[in-house]
Amino acid sequence: MSLKTKITAAANDDAPKLNKRQLAKAATREKLLHTARVLWAPAGSYEPVTIRDIAAAAGMSTGSIFANWSGKEALWRDAMGYEPPVDCEAVRTALKAQAAQARWAA
Repeated sequence: MSLKTKITAAANDDAPKLNKRQLAKAATREKLLHTARVLWAPAGSYEPVTIRDIAAAAGMSTGSIFANWSGKEALWRDAMGYEPPVDCEAVRTALKAQAAQARWAA
């Protein structure tokens, strides 16, 4: 649901009305979530894409991210809807070793 849809829905029901500051914060949050999703969309992009990359692509400071989330993992959870991938050299090495063992066991 887009921010505009949420605002319209809020205006049409008994939900409390948002003031200008709350609307601006919600818009910032939505822009950062969208930017994070775009940058993280390619497979294997979690590790190389940094908080600075996301903030820069959104035209904002890293402080805007930390004002809304505790860190990269929390932003990923909100943007992507699941736990961040564990993608590092140690994990890849372990997976390759597991795959090799599975081939020999078969």
